[in-house]
Amino acid sequence: MSTMQADGASDARSMPGRGAFGPVLLLALAMIALLVFQATQLVSDHGSLKRVRAGQEKAMAESRALRVQLDGIASDLARLAQQGNANARRVVEQLRQRGVTIKPQAASAQESD
Repeated sequence: MSTMQADGASDARSMPGRGAFGPVLLLALAMIALLVFQATQLVSDHGSLKRVRAGQEKAMAESRALRVQLDGIASDLARLAQQGNANARRVVEQLRQRGVTIKPQAASAQESD
């Protein structure tokens, strides 16, 4: 049997095409395919995110406009409270108790207009 094993081992070494080139080539092709797939997915995801962001632009513009209006109302309310209006003072105090603060900059910016 030892002669058979020795003959089988020599046959495996002498057979052409049994090197590492085939498996390495297959691995390289698989990696290239994976990278191409991931690149196309990233491009697709990027396009989707751009469309979502573009869809939110109108809502963001409306929210900015609403924020400006609310800041104006709050600054007018703070100015009334500073001038001695009892109802405005109560509203400002209720807002303060609920954690809403009125920025003094907004009140002073409104007065300079």
